Amino acid sequence: MVVMFASQKSNARLVLLMFAILLIVSGCNGDDDPVQVVPVPDVGPETPDELMTRFKDAYTAMDAEKCLALLDKDYLMILSTKTIEQFPDLGKTLDYAEEERIHQRMFSGVPVTDPLGNFIPAVLTVDFQVLKALDTWARVGEGDRFPGTVWAPFEVELIFDRGQDFSALKLSGVVKIHVRSHEVMVGSKTFTYFLMVGMTDLTYLGKGVEDTPWGTVKATYR
Repeated sequence: MVVMFASQKSNARLVLLMFAILLIVSGCNGDDDPVQVVPVPDVGPETPDELMTRFKDAYTAMDAEKCLALLDKDYLMILSTKTIEQFPDLGKTLDYAEEERIHQRMFSGVPVTDPLGNFIPAVLTVDFQVLKALDTWARVGEGDRFPGTVWAPFEVELIFDRGQDFSALKLSGVVKIHVRSHEVMVGSKTFTYFLMVGMTDLTYLGKGVEDTPWGTVKATYR
């Protein structure tokens, strides 16, 4: 026969009450649906303006991978007449594969040699001083070289610093940028993103001996 004193009985009732409360609370938590936060996937720039911002950031960071991720596989850079004359072996355009090689070498932070075996000093930093849209994005007309795109002119100024022992490469002027929209399915949702498909180089303004076309800077690191 078990004899339980009053204080022991009170403690026992208190323990049972607390256990019952815990069961009720846990049961309520089980009935409520937990709040699930589903992050929006980053499939790429959602607007042409965001594309240009990311492009500038990738250049400033000298991140070849991020820079190339913003280019369409059909990408072409149309070179200026000055660059074509200076590098006749290069042709009139740079395609994606050429841009890939150039940016990997140009952003490597180490010296390289050009196809003729000439020493090319390392780019240490890139100062993207100006990236300014001069007009709104507009759809191209029929027969355009980059069909299905929108384009806008941008004023640009960049300085490629190569250290105290070597001259910096400077460029300024205008480039025409073409971008194309793409769609991708993630789960049951469709997302739109934009990639750069074309750049026309108009950067050489002939303001002085230090002024260099953007295409010439790239060709130097080809």
